Amino acid sequence: MMDSNTIAAWVAAVAAIVAAVVAFFALWPAQRAAKAAEEQTRVQRELMYQSAQPYVWADIQPDDQQGTMLHLVLGNAGPTVARHVRVFIDPPFPQVSGHIGRSTVAQRRLREGILSLAPGRIIRWSLGIASDLMKDEEDTTVYRVRVMADGPYGEIEPVETEICLSDWRESLDAPGGSLHHIRKSIEKLVRAVDGLKNDV
Repeated sequence: MMDSNTIAAWVAAVAAIVAAVVAFFALWPAQRAAKAAEEQTRVQRELMYQSAQPYVWADIQPDDQQGTMLHLVLGNAGPTVARHVRVFIDPPFPQVSGHIGRSTVAQRRLREGILSLAPGRIIRWSLGIASDLMKDEEDTTVYRVRVMADGPYGEIEPVETEICLSDWRESLDAPGGSLHHIRKSIEKLVRAVDGLKNDV
């Protein structure tokens, strides 16, 4: 028969084992919570990092004033200055009559790099008249445009775009916005006033 000291020792041992098991199971959620907190901190740091980086892009766009010209456009939609901006176009956009050399110079300049591009800044280079660029109806060449730049935290993630000029065929070539229509209305008013002057 066990004496009271032995029973007390066994009870203490069982209590210690139970306490160790409870501590072990309590430790697991604490470790999960610590890992979740680390992940949350990493995500917040990444969001802060991304929100401070420039967002540099390149595309083709129609001319805002008359709609028939196509431009190669470079812009920075991010909140900070982009530095050492490089744009690689493969294959290069074609040359058209009347603009021979301009497109080549623009594409070479972009390949070599623009020193800096401020937030909200957009630079345009004329590629030529859209109908000349898209006169070959069988042409389905895909131009791969890759934009690279440096931000406040070093090199930003490259932005890649694929452009097919034939996608623009038969698209509306009227200039956007209301300023064009306002100008036309003013021209009509001027003609009407001139006509009234002649009648008087």
